[in-house]
Amino acid sequence: MSMKIIIISTLFLLVAIIASQNTTATELKFLFWSVQAPLIVMIVVIFILGLVIGLIFSSNYERKKKKQEAGIQKKTAEKDNISNNTPLK
Repeated sequence: MSMKIIIISTLFLLVAIIASQNTTATELKFLFWSVQAPLIVMIVVIFILGLVIGLIFSSNYERKKKKQEAGIQKKTAEKDNISNNTPLK
């Protein structure tokens, strides 16, 4: 069996165990709002929120990194062109 399948299966089993043990209703208060739901639902929703926020920030970071690399490559190419065009003495 593939290592990836083993890891995914183990994680799925752990989530199933956590879900079965955290079914009690819990109240979440935030400013003026109050939500009551099973604890596992809140855990999953908060996890997904964190995942989305992380993906947004990481994609923004990757975009900036690629832009910087493109700028560096452009400067390097310009320097190479300048050095190649200068006459040798």
